[in-house]
Amino acid sequence: MNPSSNTVKVFDTWVQGKTGTIHFDVMTTDEDTALRLAKTYLAGLGEADAVITTEECQFCHNEPLAFFSQTQQQEFTQNGGFILPMPS
Repeated sequence: MNPSSNTVKVFDTWVQGKTGTIHFDVMTTDEDTALRLAKTYLAGLGEADAVITTEECQFCHNEPLAFFSQTQQQEFTQNGGFILPMPS
């Protein structure tokens, strides 16, 4: 991971949870980090048992890191990425 990167990869993520579909984007630099962040996010939602693979978490496109808030940029630097909850 290169935290000083000025571009993030968007991993569009759709997961079947206990009560329905969970949709979020993982903003990071690589697939392994995307899956790790997605698993952590799902665990925080009480969905630790939800299936998350490259089928559910797929690279979509790149975005400039500057598009995101200072807080999100800081999270990217500290954690290797961040989550954007999306409507499902």
